[in-house]
Amino acid sequence: MTDKNTVNLTIVLTKEERKALKLLALEQDISVSALIRQWLKEHQNEEVND
Repeated sequence: MTDKNTVNLTIVLTKEERKALKLLALEQDISVSALIRQWLKEHQNEEVND
């Protein structure tokens, strides 16, 4: 997913957090970036519904 509206984001994680994030993405057969976008979309919806 590369287009004019995407940006790179750098975050700092422990090795364990990085491993957990990669495993979660692998379990869903998606990229870490897609997993984060999915999480963000779900949490944005929660805020609207509160």
